[in-house]
Amino acid sequence: MLTALGLSPFTVRRLVEAGNLESVLRGVYRMPAVPLDEAARCAAVCAAHPEVVISGPTAGRLWGLRRLPRDDRIHVLAPPGGRPTTNRWVAPHRTAAVHDADRVVRPDGIVVTSRPRTALDLARSVGPNDLLSIIEQVIHDGRHSDDEMRRVAVDWLTPRRPWVRTYLEALNRRLPGGAAESHPETEVGDALAAAGVVGLERQYRVELPGYGPARFDLAVPSVLLAIEVDIFPTHRESEGRRRDEWKDAAARSVGWSVERLVPADLGARLPITVRRIRIAVRALQR
Repeated sequence: MLTALGLSPFTVRRLVEAGNLESVLRGVYRMPAVPLDEAARCAAVCAAHPEVVISGPTAGRLWGLRRLPRDDRIHVLAPPGGRPTTNRWVAPHRTAAVHDADRVVRPDGIVVTSRPRTALDLARSVGPNDLLSIIEQVIHDGRHSDDEMRRVAVDWLTPRRPWVRTYLEALNRRLPGGAAESHPETEVGDALAAAGVVGLERQYRVELPGYGPARFDLAVPSVLLAIEVDIFPTHRESEGRRRDEWKDAAARSVGWSVERLVPADLGARLPITVRRIRIAVRALQR
């Protein structure tokens, strides 16, 4: 770009010496007035090395995913034998296991792994519960199907890549229905399923008289039990409370029971909450 503007290598060196340009990577410069934040460093790596793709936790942050490990490095996928850079703030993972469909080119020039591929790569960096939560968010935000999420992994399933199996196992733990809209919702559903509550569905849709189309965070339709995970502050505001009361009354009028969970029911108290709901399901079954 500098050459296209008519600047010679000598002129570029003079601009660097004068402090008007700053070298970021070989052949890549920035204006000192522009902050060298994470996105800028991603753009620099992609400009210097077109063969790489931003991946892992860095890609997760670019997509706005939750439950990510925090570090200051730029994680990239690079071809086998490639040397994307020797800078310590770049963490390369060399692999040929990348499809063209796994690469997304942003308007700012950053090449990043697709949402599903990002979730797959994060199986190396996060625990099983956080991975399931990330998968739920990817499905929700990107409107991806389970089949799309599975296809990103099946070609790379080998004994040398145990993290691919970890990803597929997390995907298989998903409950039927829509994607969880928060990490606590993911935790509650997963804990109930692990405790033996069967017939659970996420984002269960139902038509309620006098209320209209409604959706429960979790439900056991066979016993008409709805579970709402109220973690957002709007549920505690007057308008939110009125709407929740209206929804619950409409649900009860057609035989549904509604369990509303608040932040105090989660965290360390989640096992007690799960036990209470499991007892309620058994009572309704009887």
